[in-house]
Amino acid sequence: MRSLVLVSMLGVPLVSQTTGRTMQLLAPAVVGQTATFGMTYPASATGNLYAFLWCAPPFAGTATLSVPGFTLHGAIRVDPQTAVTSAMGVLGASGTVAHSLAIPNHPSFVGYAWDQQSVDLGISTSTLWFADNELTLSIANTPLPSLNMVTIAPGTFQMGSSVTPLNVAPYYNRADAQPVHQVTITRPFWIGKYEVTQAEYLAVMNTNPSYFQGASYPNSANRPVENVTWNQAMAYCAALTAQEAAAGRLPAGYQYRLPTEAEWEYCCRAGTTTEFHYGPTLVCGQASFNYSYHTNSYCAPNVTVVVGGYAPNAWGLHDMHGNVWEWCLDWWDVSSNYPASPVVDPYVNSGPYRVYRGGSWDYNSDNCRSAHRYWWFPTFLNNNLGFRVVLAPVLV
Repeated sequence: MRSLVLVSMLGVPLVSQTTGRTMQLLAPAVVGQTATFGMTYPASATGNLYAFLWCAPPFAGTATLSVPGFTLHGAIRVDPQTAVTSAMGVLGASGTVAHSLAIPNHPSFVGYAWDQQSVDLGISTSTLWFADNELTLSIANTPLPSLNMVTIAPGTFQMGSSVTPLNVAPYYNRADAQPVHQVTITRPFWIGKYEVTQAEYLAVMNTNPSYFQGASYPNSANRPVENVTWNQAMAYCAALTAQEAAAGRLPAGYQYRLPTEAEWEYCCRAGTTTEFHYGPTLVCGQASFNYSYHTNSYCAPNVTVVVGGYAPNAWGLHDMHGNVWEWCLDWWDVSSNYPASPVVDPYVNSGPYRVYRGGSWDYNSDNCRSAHRYWWFPTFLNNNLGFRVVLAPVLV
């Protein structure tokens, strides 16, 4: 396949048009981890030979290319004079193909960059098809240790709650958490081990809007930041993204942002299917919340607490139940419930409201359930509402 690319500029010229092939970053290029990149393609490409081409350093723009005896479609976006083949094979009927690359765990690799593009060959028609885009990959360092980010692998889980009848103790389940449906998260990401603290927010934004601060609230710097709107949480994420990009710790195609509803529930459940990651009940001493319908008792302290004060879930994440509600990335118009069919990487970006999850210090156990959803305007703030961040793929 490489010999087909590295030929003199003769023969049938490349035809500039879209080809239906799209390159995708499936796992970021980070030192000590495995980068994965792939291509989606139309059913008509099944049976074609393919190759993944790469060049370093990245190649600006596109190149005019022709290959004697072949018709070319699309544009070559890697340097045709230096491109080499990193992987090849035959396209199957799945419509996707992917390959991985282990990145050595050594700081000398940080900053190494290259372009990746695919090309496939229709043998019977002597036609070459280039992907409509390339991936510009740059090896990044791991997230700053002080951010306490936990790596989350892709996977599939059941989102929502099937509890009936609705609006009955102890769960007070609602129709907006139904039907339970299969959700697949296709790309790995990192999520904060803890909710964003007042100290972290202050360090990035140079302000602390929290109510629970000062001498009356010991160790308030390590309590979650609250009294933040969705807009302020998004601004924090943008500022953190810029900071970490400047330091070379931001993988290509990733950003710090709020988790989607699906990412949040996936992480909260940590492989469980019960109403709480602890099991079917939430009792005093397991989280910072107001009242347990499972023991019919009020809980203390009825206030935010230092993050990490309660036992983590199976994935090492603290305070997914209680402490403060956590803003999510999704918008919601509250007019429709979940789909019944399986979905992949769901994200809603229209509607007047923004979603938040997890319950809080002044809400009861039913609101702290893994599947419970709530919403309000993006300008709303309260001393029971904060957020945690993910380092995850950029979403449009």
